[in-house]
Amino acid sequence: MTPQELIDTIFLSDKRERFLLLLLEGPTDIKKVKEHLNVTSSSILPQIKKLREKGLVFKDDEGIYDLTTTGRLIVENLSPLACMLDVFDSKEYYWDTRDMEAIPRHLVENIGQLGEVEVIEPDLDHMYDLQLQLHSNMLKSNYIKCLISFFHPDYVEFFNSLSSAGKNLELIFTGSVMERILAESPSDIQKLIEQENVDIRLFRENDYIPSLIIGDDFTYFCFFNKSHMYDHRDIISFTEGSIEWGTQLFVYYRDLSVPVSSEMLSEIINGSE
Repeated sequence: MTPQELIDTIFLSDKRERFLLLLLEGPTDIKKVKEHLNVTSSSILPQIKKLREKGLVFKDDEGIYDLTTTGRLIVENLSPLACMLDVFDSKEYYWDTRDMEAIPRHLVENIGQLGEVEVIEPDLDHMYDLQLQLHSNMLKSNYIKCLISFFHPDYVEFFNSLSSAGKNLELIFTGSVMERILAESPSDIQKLIEQENVDIRLFRENDYIPSLIIGDDFTYFCFFNKSHMYDHRDIISFTEGSIEWGTQLFVYYRDLSVPVSSEMLSEIINGSE
């Protein structure tokens, strides 16, 4: 089988690709295949036949499907590519305009871990509102990590309401965002930092890092475009991989940030008066 035949066999059929990735998790029978992939026997069996003919899959005497040795080696190596294609599928217009320079190289190379993402573009009437999907998913979460690199006038008030509701918050602000908050709502940020369930840190090295919100079961990203402008195009993902990827990115910036204490904030506020 030539490399092109291999690529066509796997990627020209969504059912074949998903079936191979399912077998990567372990042997299975046709009943479980239909349940996991939400397919009928008549639609999946012809695709399985093609994979068996190419020597990627075999079926034992008990009707259990598994990857051949060759099939496993190929799928294990193609799995990261398949995941990356899921991220970029029909969303090239978004990713081609994003500034990814501030993201560590190892995370960029592993961006396929995000899995399926949804691009969110608000209509003009709601351009400057907190995104509804973001708002509702934060309300449903108990532990929230936020990396904030652009100012929104409702953020601090919303964080205070989440804190009062018992949510645990880890917040990282860039220097420019913190300066704007201190200028416009010093009492609100002072109230927020005094809460026991809130940890606030300051990142001063770069103002053009992506904004990131991680909840219990979602990850929300706001990447600047290549002109270092926030154009209100965001992405959200509900995969475990996106939470893991987002957490690694959050920890990377957290390690480069400094804790902000109530005393430090008071000194900054009083010094600016």
